[in-house]
Parts: sequence; C-alpha cells; structure tokens
Amino acid sequence: MAAYESLAAQDRLPIRVNAMVSGRDKPLMTQWLERGPTRFAGDKLFVHSVKGYYDGSLGARGAKLLEEYSDSPGHFGVSGEEYGFFTDEISEMLQGGFQVNIHAIGDGGNREVLQFFADNFAKNPALKDNRHRIEHAQVVHPDDFALYDELDIIAAVQPPFVAEDKVWTVDRIGMERAAGAYAWRTFRRHNVPLVFGSDLMGYDWSIFYGLHSAITRQSTDSQPEGGWFPEEKLTAEETIRGYTVAASYANFTEDSAGTLAEGMWADITVLDTDVFAAVNEDPASLLTGKVLMTIVNGEIVYQP
Repeated sequence: MAAYESLAAQDRLPIRVNAMVSGRDKPLMTQWLERGPTRFAGDKLFVHSVKGYYDGSLGARGAKLLEEYSDSPGHFGVSGEEYGFFTDEISEMLQGGFQVNIHAIGDGGNREVLQFFADNFAKNPALKDNRHRIEHAQVVHPDDFALYDELDIIAAVQPPFVAEDKVWTVDRIGMERAAGAYAWRTFRRHNVPLVFGSDLMGYDWSIFYGLHSAITRQSTDSQPEGGWFPEEKLTAEETIRGYTVAASYANFTEDSAGTLAEGMWADITVLDTDVFAAVNEDPASLLTGKVLMTIVNGEIVYQP
C-alpha cells in the first residue's frame, strides 16, 4: 500500500489502481479505518475496500464444505478465524463504510460469509449499498443463490478456474455439488452481478483465456466437447460486460469507465480480435488473440 501511495503521489501510476486493504493486516485496517474509504482520490489510486480470506482452496481440500469431501471422508475444510478471517476487525471496516470483498470457495464458506453480511446489514441496512463482493464464489448451495440477490452481493469470479479446475472438481465434491460450481448462468438467473478477473498471479491472466473459458467452459484443448456443465455457459456479450461494465460498477466507476462514450475516461484496451465473430466462427481462435494497445486517460501506456 505504501508503494502504491508513493507512486500516486509522484504521478507515476500508469494505470488506475483499486487497492484493497488486506483483511489479514490488523494495523493496516486500523490505519484505514481512521482515514476512511477514498474513491477517485488522486484519480489513479482508489482505496475503498477490504479483502478478507474466509476459507482455503478447493484443490487443496481447504475450502469449507457443508458436507464432507467426496474424496476425503470426515474432512470439511477450514474457515473463519481458523483460516485468518478477523471477524471483528473486518466488521468494523464494513460498518465504517468500506466495501468488503471476501474470498469464499466452498458452499459452507459461501453460506457463512453470506451470514456475516446479513449480520452486519441487520445493524445498518444502508450498508448493503456499498456493493460488497464474494471473491471466487466457486461452490454455492442451490438454496443460497437467492440470498446473494437478497443481500445485493456481487459474485467476483475468475473464468479460467473452470478451465483448469474441472479435472478434479468432481473428485473433490461429487457430480451433484459440482453442478453448483462455477455456476455463472445460475447467478445470472438470480440477478446477481458477475464481475470477472484473472486471479493474478494464480492463473494465466490473458484476457483471451478468460473470454474463452467463460464462453466455452472448455480448456485450451477444447475439452470437454460442448463444455463442462454447458448449461452454465455465458454469451460473448455477457462475458465482455463482466470484464468492463460490471467491473466498473463493482469499482463505483460506472459513470466514468466501462463503456466507450463521450464524457467517459478514455481508458481503452484495443484487441486484434472481434470476440463476437470469433465465437461464431471458431471459439478456439480467441486463444491466439493479442492486445494491440492500452490507453489510460487518453494516453497510450502500452503498445508492443
């Protein structure tokens, strides 16, 4: 955070940065609780959110499940204080007006985080307006999708997860629960905003890999045929919106970024690929796309 603030003060940030306060750093949370959230301060650096970590990963069997792991009887994963989630401190940040974004992977983890939000909103219902997020939202119980909508929680997901995790997901949680994993179409049916990202550094952060994963639900070898749980596929338009319009909404910048329109910031990424045409003609061709240019505030900051 100190590095970001120093670069911003020197006007050396080449792109806009929405920096989240670490929910595992109590001194940093205390510092920012006193300062309060800042949106659009300095135009390049925004600090208005906190990143919490509620449970572990599904692959390592750390994600908190409601029922035991299919391939590890008696094991349910880890969550909450046991995993380094500081309930009291993060609640203070939420009550202090910060957007709270919480990593939750398993269906048990997701349910417990939703309850965390519900408990906080009961103290101050207006806090629902701060566009809180659950990061990853990987496995969700069928009964809990509607609760996302009721609590106005954003699902911040990473499309490449489905391309890479599908090879072991059914082993971990079985076919029935896997139907509620990476369930983006189900989220859409429940009016839950979907925001896309890459989970840098965890996965390949190519925008083309992300687009391909969300639209096809296939890995780079075009497997499985038709896509993994194809009923959860998204259209090209929905996918592009997840990386643009929805991302701006989640960042409180929808009036300044996310679309190409007069009066908006000129923050633009130029691709060499027509995504809509590629999906209709050969979805695999998305994987060979390239970024031609990145423009921030009307200035070219990247051009290979």
